[in-house]
Amino acid sequence: MRRFRWFLVVGIVGIWCLSSPCLLPASQSSMQGLDLSAVDTGSLLSLQVDAGSSLDGIVGIRASKVPAGLTGSKKEGKTVSLDESIEIALKNNRQLLLVEEGENQASARVSEAESRQYPSVSANVSYRRVDEVQSFTMPVPGLKPIEMGSLDNYSAELSIRQTLYAGGRIRAGIRSARIGQSIQSAQKDDFLRTLIFQIKKAYYDVLLNEEILRVNLKSEEVISAHFETVQKQYKEGMVSNYDVLRSGVQLSNIRALRIQSQSTLQRSKLYLVNLIGLPLEESEGLVLSDKLSYEALSPLYQEMERLAFSNRADLRATQMKIELQNELLNLAKAENYPTFSLIYNYGDEKPSRKVMGMSEWGTYWNIMALISIPVSEGGRVSARIRQETSAFVQSELMLTDLKEKIRLELTQSLLGLKDALALINSQKDNVKQAGEGLRLAEIGYKNGVNTQLEVMDAQMALDTASKNYIQAVYQYALAKASVDWVINKPR
Repeated sequence: MRRFRWFLVVGIVGIWCLSSPCLLPASQSSMQGLDLSAVDTGSLLSLQVDAGSSLDGIVGIRASKVPAGLTGSKKEGKTVSLDESIEIALKNNRQLLLVEEGENQASARVSEAESRQYPSVSANVSYRRVDEVQSFTMPVPGLKPIEMGSLDNYSAELSIRQTLYAGGRIRAGIRSARIGQSIQSAQKDDFLRTLIFQIKKAYYDVLLNEEILRVNLKSEEVISAHFETVQKQYKEGMVSNYDVLRSGVQLSNIRALRIQSQSTLQRSKLYLVNLIGLPLEESEGLVLSDKLSYEALSPLYQEMERLAFSNRADLRATQMKIELQNELLNLAKAENYPTFSLIYNYGDEKPSRKVMGMSEWGTYWNIMALISIPVSEGGRVSARIRQETSAFVQSELMLTDLKEKIRLELTQSLLGLKDALALINSQKDNVKQAGEGLRLAEIGYKNGVNTQLEVMDAQMALDTASKNYIQAVYQYALAKASVDWVINKPR
């Protein structure tokens, strides 16, 4: 008898601890949900647990009616579809704005490179004061000394310089900048490809979490109804204390899952609104208008591979990097060639260099041809050429590696699509069958034919079948989004 009382006390404490929200973990695994409203399990019940010393108070789990769509506090929020989420992100995503600024930077580099083919013009204005002016005296009686300059010297000069030949440096620099601009544009397209996939996944995660929450709510409803039946049978002396305790623990466990799924749903909404660039407050009451669904597809590998190689922006960017590296190699080789420039100067100065002994303003001009020939830089140029040659070979290897990576991604995505479809086909009838199995087990339990363990097994089977089907549809939607990501399918 003492052992039984001790077992009873431990059961009371266990049920009270499991039923207290303050002791439940705030996180849940990433399992998330699909609408299974076709499985009719009755009205939703909420559970209230009161601790007491008597057996009736132990399991003082009372049922009260609550709204069937309970997901926590409700607030009128924004309703968005998947396409609308993508459009919002294209306007608000901060990472995308950074990538677009990179495009502006690349465009400015092109302008900078093109400016080197035009003349450079500079103007100089100066004033110089000297301490003493040199002079000389002619051996002529009565002639004053002749000064060679002036204490105050003024000068204004305009200089124009035009490079006529630079060994191909200027042309290679312009082509490099233009290729770099095209690479930046391709990188933006590739960023958009990945961003759209991330938005789809985040959107599907919210839908999955909503459906998992619905499944947990339905399971809580079913287990709560069964618990009421066990309580009634206990009061009538038809079942033992152990049956009541066991049913109460099962009810507390499913409540914990429901609370965790509510928390997971809210976190997934926060991630989605942050990804698309909305204020975090918009996650409260956020409603998604699309639903998880699937449409059986049988894509051909050869066609998908052709589309991937045709549409992938990162593949184009890698091909252009080879062209860029070739121009950088030409730029390095050009340093071995001379440069030829013309310089024209026009100025006005006081005193004028044209008139000796007079402090007057005078104009002047000159033109100069300048040839600069590299003789030796200690092997610097040849070392740079070897560097750029090696980088060119690396770029070609990167292109080959990327093509193989695309083939691998495509194969994995198509296999994921195939596996998810097979799982859907294997699970789509299980939900109805498990629901019917639970109904029969409940009837049999009330009539004394089935045991409580059989009822609990049937409840677990329904919960597992529902979540397996949800996960299968989710995995199919995600695999399809992955295929679209691999082939860079237009929106």
